[in-house]
Amino acid sequence: MTLVDDTLLEALGGPAVAAAPARPAGPTHAERTLLARSVLRRAELSARRVPGSTGEEKLLPVPDELSGLLPFGGLQRGTAVVVDGSTSLLLALLSEASRTGAWIAMVGFPRLGVLAAAEAGIDLGRVALVPSPGPDAAAAVAALLDGIDVVVVGPQAALTDADRRRLTSRARERGNLLVAAQPWAGAHVVLTVREGTWSGMDQGAGYLRRRRLTVERSGRAGASRGIERQVELPLRAHAVKNPRQVEKTPPGLRLVG
Repeated sequence: MTLVDDTLLEALGGPAVAAAPARPAGPTHAERTLLARSVLRRAELSARRVPGSTGEEKLLPVPDELSGLLPFGGLQRGTAVVVDGSTSLLLALLSEASRTGAWIAMVGFPRLGVLAAAEAGIDLGRVALVPSPGPDAAAAVAALLDGIDVVVVGPQAALTDADRRRLTSRARERGNLLVAAQPWAGAHVVLTVREGTWSGMDQGAGYLRRRRLTVERSGRAGASRGIERQVELPLRAHAVKNPRQVEKTPPGLRLVG
């Protein structure tokens, strides 16, 4: 997993930055943009792909249990998708694409659980985290859309309606997927969790192990016909049999820049 944050930017500056009295507090716009482009470049080199290359599949795969939520049975490149009301559903939706080699950038999720992502089936070796993009969230998302397959915009990414329109257009031009966990006007698919129930308890004892969600789909084009489905999380194919084992071997974080 690649971690990019304000503390990293300060660390990269080192003593020379600390010695410059005229330097404004916090990272500059140029530094944030440079760091975002560094992350996507590393993703391109690792995946050996070039932005805008042809011959790639138009649809990113999703787990079979969730394919009925999407108009084409998968996540369509070049579109914007909203997942509202459940981070667990969002992670599960992206798990198959991650497992089959897609790079994912998570922007504006300061409290994202790494263990929860692993349990959902996300390949942590192909994830870039930008927990706190600050006022340059739009620039960071735009840079990442230039080369990373899936860019997920969290609730802490401050964007204007104009930013969202520009980013939707950029995703369409680059052929990458934009997923939002915040309101997004003009999204092609909107998945809204209406209610959820837990199961796993036995007469007041035991652990809550599974959650059944009622998900409503709306949107435009192929998703204009609204539907409602029930799904259970975690998906059985990606359930971790021994969570303690995952906790003992957390993924390593490396600094990039």
